[in-house]
Amino acid sequence: MKSYQTLVEAAKTLAIEAARLVSSSQKRDFSMTSKSSINDIVTDVDKAAEAFLIERISTLFPDDSIVAEEGGTRSGTSGIYWVLDPIDGTTNFIYDFPSYSVSIGVKEGDNTVAGAVFNIAEDTLYWAGTGLGSFKDQERIHVRERVPIENSLIGTGFGYTAARRTAQAKYLSTLIGDVRDIRRAGAASLDLCYVAEGRLDGYYESGLWPWDYAAASLIVREAGGIVLGPTSDLPTAELTVAASNLELATFLKDRVLPFLPFADG
Repeated sequence: MKSYQTLVEAAKTLAIEAARLVSSSQKRDFSMTSKSSINDIVTDVDKAAEAFLIERISTLFPDDSIVAEEGGTRSGTSGIYWVLDPIDGTTNFIYDFPSYSVSIGVKEGDNTVAGAVFNIAEDTLYWAGTGLGSFKDQERIHVRERVPIENSLIGTGFGYTAARRTAQAKYLSTLIGDVRDIRRAGAASLDLCYVAEGRLDGYYESGLWPWDYAAASLIVREAGGIVLGPTSDLPTAELTVAASNLELATFLKDRVLPFLPFADG
């Protein structure tokens, strides 16, 4: 069995390499197509970065499984699988809005044991391993000290369809008066990393996929934060909550649960 440190170092290296590929493509013309809706976009850069990561992982760890956002999968026998988002925040990438990343999580069963998220716009790398702590480049990071809920800065995101966005906005309208403010930057992996380093006090979103949160949820936990799903501490597509402390995480979860599911109609 590979050590967690080995997996962490590989995830870091691969995230940096894929981020360089994405960054080098920012100023050129690239093709775009829609997926689940007109707002759910994939570019040829997403696909190229994913293909690059799959090829590298297949070479380095031929027995491991792979699950990737744009459809690249591979079944392995090791019990380890890599969860890849070649560009988290594709719309931001298209517009050159400075919030998009490469996210690489490594899971053993239900648990993420290594993760790396490269913030391309800021040229910084967030990373963590089980029992190894969380880091931004070479500096250890920690969640923000606990503040009253009414002083908390909260991040969130919205889905791709009009029906889901409308439902999410209704929930948001019931929350915004009870916290300091809300931020929506458009890349879930980075929002979670911002909780880990104290840029945000908490974060919630419905409709995420494992490649959105696999790496960053570990980074939050290793930074001393709390990550919850709707019924346990495992985030799900139905709900992902992260916060600097249990009180805030529970508050966010309990407030959003009555609004779920945010159906697409």
